[in-house]
Amino acid sequence: MRAASYTRHGPAAEVLEFGELPDPVAGPGEVLVRVHTSGVNPSDVKARAGYLWPMTAPRTIPHSDGAGVIEAVGDGVDATRVGQRVWIYNANRTFGGLGQGAVGTGAELVALREDLVVPLPAGVGFVAAAALGVPAMTAHAALLTDGPVAEMSVLITGGAGAVGSLAIQTARWAGAKRIVATVSSDAKAELARADGVDATVNYRETGFGADLRDALIAANDGQKFDRLVDVDFASHINLAPQLLHHGGVIGTYASMSEHRPVVDFYPLMMNNITIRMVEIYAQTPERFVEICASVNAALSDRALMPRIDSTFALDDMIAAHERVESGQQMGNVIIEI
Repeated sequence: MRAASYTRHGPAAEVLEFGELPDPVAGPGEVLVRVHTSGVNPSDVKARAGYLWPMTAPRTIPHSDGAGVIEAVGDGVDATRVGQRVWIYNANRTFGGLGQGAVGTGAELVALREDLVVPLPAGVGFVAAAALGVPAMTAHAALLTDGPVAEMSVLITGGAGAVGSLAIQTARWAGAKRIVATVSSDAKAELARADGVDATVNYRETGFGADLRDALIAANDGQKFDRLVDVDFASHINLAPQLLHHGGVIGTYASMSEHRPVVDFYPLMMNNITIRMVEIYAQTPERFVEICASVNAALSDRALMPRIDSTFALDDMIAAHERVESGQQMGNVIIEI
């Protein structure tokens, strides 16, 4: 099979290699997938660069997310799965999700545990399907792990990002009564509105203090929010008691502005704020089943459509990684194989 791989960490242009590798074979409990598309997530480029985990094998095929068709199954797997259109998550992770795996979707074929390969609802293309693993599952986990949001108000920070976009769509599908998102430009505000947001606030205009708080409350008709889906914990955690109702919930999945934020504990405690940390790679098996089912239900209802920034050929993966590292993408970057 043709594949991209690397044998050491470093810049994409220096370490990514392209060529023929042996075809994998589905072992017991596994399926063999002919990969049509591979998603490039920020965590994938960080793993390749060496920011997250050490190498766990002499050669690594990158990328956790993807989509394709099952070509063969191993012992113990229902043979009727052959020919099934599927989307893939957690391919490039160790068991349990917390470490760098050696086998990813950046190749023509991949053999994986069958629970990591999810039936793809009819009508969903392979390009969109490659953006379901990390972005859609994170959006669902951050928003819905702590219960339904029907008739609630939801605040989503980074509403034009890959996760933020799908969190808006998920909140609309789940029956939220009002959705407000933060954005960084008029162009991103337009994208968020297309996804179904009721109002946006440009945080580059307000900063992250009282002006942002006031603008967000005003955008929610003067009311506090019930849920917060947060892309930058450090920037928003100490505003949260002023933004959320008593008993509100924060679902947060990143804190890039400050990895070790200082948290004002007592306002959060006195307002009974729940902080839900979401590491989508490391859920329980039961929770993975629930999240995947929720994503597929939204897809089947035609309520979820990942925003695609750009697509690249397998041999152009270096450019795809550099696009993600630039931070300029609006939506998901996908490799078509």
